[in-house]
Amino acid sequence: MTASLVLLTLSFRSSALDGVQGAGVSALRPFEVAATRVAQPFRDAASWTNGLFRAKSENRRLKREVEELRREVAGLAAARRANAYLERLLRYERAPAFPEDYTAVAAQVLTSPTVFDQTVTIAAGSNRGIRVQDVVVTADGLVGQVTKVFGSVSRVMLITAADSAVRAVDERDQAAVGILQRGSSGDTLSLTRVGKDKRVSDGDTIVTAGSPGEGRLPSLFPANIPIGVVASVGQSETDIFKQIQVEPFVDLSSLQSVLVLVPKAKPRRAAR
Repeated sequence: MTASLVLLTLSFRSSALDGVQGAGVSALRPFEVAATRVAQPFRDAASWTNGLFRAKSENRRLKREVEELRREVAGLAAARRANAYLERLLRYERAPAFPEDYTAVAAQVLTSPTVFDQTVTIAAGSNRGIRVQDVVVTADGLVGQVTKVFGSVSRVMLITAADSAVRAVDERDQAAVGILQRGSSGDTLSLTRVGKDKRVSDGDTIVTAGSPGEGRLPSLFPANIPIGVVASVGQSETDIFKQIQVEPFVDLSSLQSVLVLVPKAKPRRAAR
């Protein structure tokens, strides 16, 4: 113990042992280099493993952020589309072409039609003044009519339903009046009972005809509501009427919101 202290003291205060120390260090140097070389791969592997774990964790975090951003962008895009759709409804309601004897009730569409059920449910009912047979439209054109009313929801039969029938006319030739019914497929319409002598061409616009003059057979649908465009016109020598296929303006399979036309209350006449 005493010798160790002496040597330690001498190593700090004297250079007497410099040679001895140098010889010892030189002797141990190869072992130190070898140990370093042996340990280096393990240190490199540990560092690589840690870096790999960090990279994977960072990758997972970035993927989560990307997915969140995608959902946010999709939500913003959907909100923009919904706002644009509602703005079109509002512009249509304020346009001169809007039927003046009606009040518009905006309602969200809650369900979509199917091949076997051409109806939708809307989020408005008797609580909003809606009644059976009220007409339903969008800014693009005619949708259908209300067939059932509950407290806060209503059922709407689309113009593509088998039971739907709308008195319609070619906008270019007001004499070409017929009945608009379901076409050969679920998303097409057929304008029937139009005489062969009437002028109807591909590309013509079909609108609601409204009620005939003098109050005969009043129509539920106000006049001049756009319905669709003539896709094809055919006729044969044996048929009495033209065969007219109409493509509706409204995409009835993806309705978002609609306007229900509620008739305004007519003022009562004063009793005489």
